[in-house]
Amino acid sequence: MKHSYVGGLMLIAALFFAACGKETTKSAPDTTPVTTATVATDNSAQAGMVLTPGGWRPADKVSKLEQGQHLDVQDGRLRAIDDATGKVSKDFGTIHADAGALPDYPGNVNNAAPLARKVKPLSSGWIAYTYWSNPVSTPISYFSTTWTVPPAPSTSNGQTIFMFNGLQNSSYILQPVLQWGPSAAGGGNYWAIANWYVDGSNGTAIFSNLVRVSAGTSLTGIMTLTGSSGSTYSYTSAFSGYSSINLSVSNIQKLYWAAESLEVYYPVVCTDYPNTTKTTFSNIQIQLQGGSQAALSWTVANAVTDCGQHASVVTNGTPNGVVDIYY
Repeated sequence: MKHSYVGGLMLIAALFFAACGKETTKSAPDTTPVTTATVATDNSAQAGMVLTPGGWRPADKVSKLEQGQHLDVQDGRLRAIDDATGKVSKDFGTIHADAGALPDYPGNVNNAAPLARKVKPLSSGWIAYTYWSNPVSTPISYFSTTWTVPPAPSTSNGQTIFMFNGLQNSSYILQPVLQWGPSAAGGGNYWAIANWYVDGSNGTAIFSNLVRVSAGTSLTGIMTLTGSSGSTYSYTSAFSGYSSINLSVSNIQKLYWAAESLEVYYPVVCTDYPNTTKTTFSNIQIQLQGGSQAALSWTVANAVTDCGQHASVVTNGTPNGVVDIYY
């Protein structure tokens, strides 16, 4: 049993604290969490900012990709293309194309939104994660991970939780995302899934439809290389069994940096995390083009530990890698 205590936090005239343990149950049903704090009004919407996996960004940079469409880059511009007609449905503007080997995230997470919640007792952003950068020129062709939707948090203070395996380059991240709480894609006090393609801190963010899922559901997030031509590559991000929310993007820079990540925004007390000790990311498989298994060896990053959060590599390598992320 893990106990987390956060005390002495004053918001306006309210004194609140958490002293609630987390159960180890992995399949508890979703329940309505208890609000433990009076939180300052979030005026981010009025400021034109919305939340994504990647932090806050201008609402006009964030769009939903409709079913029957895919993303495509031509002449340096990112566009939504209608699958049936091949016509441009929407132009998202000039792509962001950084050079270099550093991944876009977590360095470009935007935690600060104008007029957003004034008091943030606990830290936000990429909390705990593992990462691996492909050291060879042969591209990653397949990256899959299975995990179970955890129990709901026992408290609700407007927090948003993102959990995902993701692939990125120096400019964008492609990711099948499990979400608790609100984001630009929708959501609330329940778990839901969507696929995202997200630029840096103030850039474009595109998401699929958001589909609600229940605690105890087994999820497998998969990113697949679907084609390549010269220095450009095409990929699909998907959850196995949820084909209606697949997100495909073509003619982009190679995705070479893999991660298993917990990303959280505006938790107030430690019980705003899932009501369990950990989530296990299992059956991790990363293949290279041609079918060979990658020489996968995770590096652990525990960026935030204010509630004891941390990542742990249980089994390195592929195709049966295991990573635990603790709350």
